[in-house]
Amino acid sequence: MKPQNKGVNDLVLFLLTFAYTLAVLLANTYEICLFWLVLSLLQLQLNGRVQWKYIFYFFLLLMIPSISLFITNYLHLREEVTGITKNILGMHLDDYRFRMSLYLVIRADVLSLISFSFLTSIRYDRLIYSMIQNLNFPVTWGYALMVAFNAVSKLKEEFVRIKQAVTMRFNKKPLFLFYIIPLLVSATRYSQQAAMSIQTRGLNQKKSFIISEKLILFDCLIFIINILGILILLFWYH
Repeated sequence: MKPQNKGVNDLVLFLLTFAYTLAVLLANTYEICLFWLVLSLLQLQLNGRVQWKYIFYFFLLLMIPSISLFITNYLHLREEVTGITKNILGMHLDDYRFRMSLYLVIRADVLSLISFSFLTSIRYDRLIYSMIQNLNFPVTWGYALMVAFNAVSKLKEEFVRIKQAVTMRFNKKPLFLFYIIPLLVSATRYSQQAAMSIQTRGLNQKKSFIISEKLILFDCLIFIINILGILILLFWYH
C-alpha cells in the first residue's frame, strides 16, 4: 500500500460535520452559532480544504430565503411581546422578537454553511476507501456508492451529447422534459454495466488497496481535540 497523503483523513472531516452541526443545534444564542461557524471554517482552512468560492456563492443564495425566514418568524412571534423596543433603520422592533428571529435565521444559515463547507471539502472516493478500511464498511456497498458519485459526471456528459443531437436533428432546443427519458435510459445502461463490472471482478471484504486510508495518530488527535473542544465549550456555555 502507498502511504496516505498528507492531511487529515476524510472520514474525520465527515464525522466532524455531525459534531459541529450538533454543537450549533445546542447553541442558545446566535453569537455562539457564529462562533461555531468560524471555528469550523478555521478547521478546514488549517487543513487546506475550505472552498471559499463555493461557500461565497452558497452564502449569496441563502440571502433571500434568510430574509423571508426572518420576516416570517418575526410576524408569528406575537404572543411573546416584551414591550421593549429598539429603533433599527427607522423601524421600532420588539427586542425579544427581533433577537429570537435573528437567532433562528442565523442558526439555519450556520447549519447550512457548515454542512456545505464540509461536504464540498470531502473527497468522496477517499471517504469510502476510509470507511471500508477503518469501519469494515461492505466493499460492495462502497463501490456502489462510488458508481453513484461517478454517475453524476457521466450523466452530465450524456446530457450534452443528447442536447447536441437534438439541436442537429430538430434545429431547436426543446423543453427540459424532453431529455428525461433519454437520460433515464443512459443511467440504466451505466448502472447495469457498473453492476456487471463489480460482479465479474469478484469484489469482497478481503480486497487489497493500493492507497492506504487507515486512520493514523494525527487523524485521531485532530478528531479528539475537536470533540473535546466542542464538549468543553458546550458545558461552559450551558
